[in-house]
Amino acid sequence: MRNKHYCILAISFMLSIFFSLVTCQTAFTDSAKVISAINDKAVFFRKVNGKFEPVGRLYKDELFRAAKIYKNWYTIQLGNDSYYVHKQHVKEVPASLPAVNEWKDPIKIVFPKTDVPVYKTKSLDEPIGTIYKNNPLPVEQIEGPWYKINFAGRLAYVHQNNVAGLATELPIIVYHHLLKERENGEFKNEKTVVSYEQFAAQMKFLHDHGYHTITLPELEQFLQGKRNLPAKSIMIHFDDGLKTNYIYAYPVLKRYHFHAVAFLITSRNTADVQPFHPDTLQFLSWPEINQMRDVFEFASHTHALHNRGTDGIGNLLKEPRQIVKADLLQSRKLLNGTTYFAYPFGQYKQETIDILKETGFTMAFTTKIGTVKPGDDPYQLKRYAIEPNTTLEEFKHIIRLVE
Repeated sequence: MRNKHYCILAISFMLSIFFSLVTCQTAFTDSAKVISAINDKAVFFRKVNGKFEPVGRLYKDELFRAAKIYKNWYTIQLGNDSYYVHKQHVKEVPASLPAVNEWKDPIKIVFPKTDVPVYKTKSLDEPIGTIYKNNPLPVEQIEGPWYKINFAGRLAYVHQNNVAGLATELPIIVYHHLLKERENGEFKNEKTVVSYEQFAAQMKFLHDHGYHTITLPELEQFLQGKRNLPAKSIMIHFDDGLKTNYIYAYPVLKRYHFHAVAFLITSRNTADVQPFHPDTLQFLSWPEINQMRDVFEFASHTHALHNRGTDGIGNLLKEPRQIVKADLLQSRKLLNGTTYFAYPFGQYKQETIDILKETGFTMAFTTKIGTVKPGDDPYQLKRYAIEPNTTLEEFKHIIRLVE
């Protein structure tokens, strides 16, 4: 009798659990609501380590699907993840939305580097919300230039031009000499002399548009297909190692937490710091080089072969092989074993590449125009020279601006 009693209790308990699960599932299904933002403060959040971090915003009067949770929050879905929107900024509405597969695995995840609008259809005139920069955006499908996403229970679209995912190619921009406009008297017609004001404006533009500067080792890994880089990646070069790299470029780059590379002609770097004279070409001193290492890395532009005669051909191409090798090894020694090189005047031949390989160099940069991408020949890398007549529109094109 006692065993029969326990058996009945056990069956009753199991049935109660079953009906509870059914009831909970039904309650969850029934709890789905259609909501609409009542103001411009309908920000949704994700919970990270117990803290709420803003992820995006729902636009006023648009319809979204949500579930009520706790006392003051609704949850919404972005891909397979749940986010929170405060109930004081939304209202439930008697409406319906087409069914959406909320649990479909994304085909890729991108990370916007600026706040990006989300659109109702594949057009740029019906935004329904915003995803804030640096937040994961799960993509369900790619339709031409559009990413299709599940945005709070409805299908929506983000234009690929507005999203910085991963770089497939990147630009390298190169400067030489910088001078303030009022002090440039001797070099006004020089293509390699950019005004400080122009440079500062270009760096601010990069910063304001979310660009990320990379290092030489990062570039090398990118070319080898061993490293992913954000789509808004860029590399900044300075050829020759002029003193204005320290006077003008260094503080601007440091202000924006940017990184750059200076290619030095090491025989021209001085032991002592010299007073600045804008009417002459001056080269960096070793004390200045050491002070700049928090922003710059230093690579080779030869030790003493950055010269050419009246025939226009540089000494790197004319000197005997052993002299070239000795020069490059001396340059490497003074630059802590760098393996990176920029060709003087952009001149090289196959023998030059062979000597670079023999002396331990792994990448070299030309004056050919274009971006770099995985699989490129590491000894013939392209760059864009920034000149005094480079307009902002041209600069935008060079950096592959993603608005």
